[in-house]
Amino acid sequence: MNLRKLTLTAVAAFVFAGSAVAAHPPLNPCRECRIAYNVCMSESGGPEDDMVCEGDFSTCLISAGCPLE
Repeated sequence: MNLRKLTLTAVAAFVFAGSAVAAHPPLNPCRECRIAYNVCMSESGGPEDDMVCEGDFSTCLISAGCPLE
């Protein structure tokens, strides 16, 4: 599970850095949380991993000030 969190963090950092450098307007933090969640779910190995993805997603939304989905 530590590898999953590291991957999720790396993806989120990559998305954030890419949006900061790109010429178009950056993604909003809520969208970044959704992208990281989708990546996490695509790499999920089962229900326990899905729960980790859901928890990380909720934490991301709360920390970014987004409404919970």
